[in-house]
Amino acid sequence: MMYYYWKTKGVFPSVFKRIKDGEWQIIRAFYELEIEERNQFLSSGAFPVIPV
Repeated sequence: MMYYYWKTKGVFPSVFKRIKDGEWQIIRAFYELEIEERNQFLSSGAFPVIPV
């Protein structure tokens, strides 16, 4: 999860060390929702395909 946020949002792993437990649960829930939405989008095939 830390790698995902660093790669896509620019959030450094050191930021995660300062997060409290309650906030961590909220971030985790948002992360799971975002991954679920991304997987649904990719499985729907609604994105443009560029022929190579």
